Amino acid sequence: MPYLRSKPMSETAPSEYDTVPYPSAIYPQTHPDRLATLARLFGMKAAPVDRARVLELGCGDGSNVIAMAASLPASRFYGVDLARAPIAKGQRAIEALKLSNIRLQQMNLLEMPADFGRFDYILAHGLYSWVPADVREKILAVCREHLDEHGVAYISYNAYPGNHLRDLARRMMRYHVPTSAQAGEQVRQARTLIKFLAEAKSKRGHWQDVLQHQFERVQHYLDAGFYHDDLSAINQPYYFHEFNEAADRHGLQYLAEADFTDMQIAGLTEEAVSVLSKMEQCNLVAREQYQDFIEGRSFRQTLLCRQEQKLDRELKPERAFDLFAAADTRPSRPDADLTGRAMEDFQRAKAVIATSHPVLKSALAFLGKTWPRRLPFGELLNTARTHAGTPPTEEAADRRDLGEFLIRCYGVGFVDLHAHPSVFVTEISERPMTSPLIRWQIQQGPSISSLRHLPLKIEDALGRELLRLLDGTRDRAALLEELGKQVTSGAVPIYRDGKPVTGPKEMHEVLASQLEPCLANLAALGVLIA
Repeated sequence: MPYLRSKPMSETAPSEYDTVPYPSAIYPQTHPDRLATLARLFGMKAAPVDRARVLELGCGDGSNVIAMAASLPASRFYGVDLARAPIAKGQRAIEALKLSNIRLQQMNLLEMPADFGRFDYILAHGLYSWVPADVREKILAVCREHLDEHGVAYISYNAYPGNHLRDLARRMMRYHVPTSAQAGEQVRQARTLIKFLAEAKSKRGHWQDVLQHQFERVQHYLDAGFYHDDLSAINQPYYFHEFNEAADRHGLQYLAEADFTDMQIAGLTEEAVSVLSKMEQCNLVAREQYQDFIEGRSFRQTLLCRQEQKLDRELKPERAFDLFAAADTRPSRPDADLTGRAMEDFQRAKAVIATSHPVLKSALAFLGKTWPRRLPFGELLNTARTHAGTPPTEEAADRRDLGEFLIRCYGVGFVDLHAHPSVFVTEISERPMTSPLIRWQIQQGPSISSLRHLPLKIEDALGRELLRLLDGTRDRAALLEELGKQVTSGAVPIYRDGKPVTGPKEMHEVLASQLEPCLANLAALGVLIA
């Protein structure tokens, strides 16, 4: 992510991010909904997601906050970055989309005025480890000075001890690569070096395994991201306790990790779980640090809040009562007993959770049927209790049990919790529609951001053309007619059994058979609006 250098603007040459732009990206973990959810779980009164002020530091071309602004029109978004070219690109996107609730500004972070305003959420992704020390201090100072009383700041950074191995590879690559070479040549030579080193010895050992792992890592990097992240002059990881000491100096305290599963003690021996659990009761930061030692963690996405904010670390069931739940779960057995007391397994991807509680089983089944819709806790509870047939006298106990269960499931990534309802629809209307942002994005290329704030790549030409047409004016017949024109012109190829379809009759049959499944898939991806 482009960073903000420490020199005054008048003395600063164009940023490297002007000549080699960092790849545009959407970061789900930075969304205010994620931050608000975690804040509320720990007892904070986080600002409503749909009426929030959000600031992103090092925003690049603003892709991340532009996607947020497009789906949350009553919230206000600001992005600042030193690099001129990415900001100009983002401004063009904002103008094309006619968004009035977002502003991008080229700015040296060290020159941010004191009256810049206060924000409910401040985001700094891919920034902290890649800037000079004075800018790192300024990031934390901005979080303190411009964060609202109940605000949450997100800061990601490379972490030790895991990054020691990456450091080794990075230093060897920087030694080998001539800094005078063009960015593309530096990337090519760096990858060539790591491959050579990994394969140089006929008898492999631990060191060769380390080098092979680093080679595989850099192979999957986009060139621009690899250039800025691994070959830059500054890439400073931190131990977790060091980062928290820096935050403490600025009147900030540790709230949580943006990925709640990173905070859970899992996959450890009974002895390790016992030691870390006892440690958590007296010093959460120390517990997290020792867990990093065990896991070898190399990257953190830490949430901070003001020190005077009182947190309640006890995850009480009632914290879930005002949240929304979503999960693509299903019973492991097609004839699962959802209303009795038999133990049943439920699956989500490769994860499995078992419960014998009728209300909890019914809730998981209902979440799976309505995925990806976010269900209010009350609706989920009432539907599950009705299906399970539990008596009114057990409502309070069922409410408590469901709240506790959802929080536990959230901790292991089995259920998603949200502070804000869905901004997408799962029902396919007579005239389906997607958002103006997605229709604009699909004109630029195959990558879009879903209304769940997830990056998506629409690979097939038919899916891309369909998205372009979903402006809410066309019914199924009109969609088929427009798609047929594109297929006939050769702009959109379609296939049957792996072979291209060319005949008019067969083309109509294939389009008619594929339209509804395509729409259903788009609904499941969270890209349709009412």
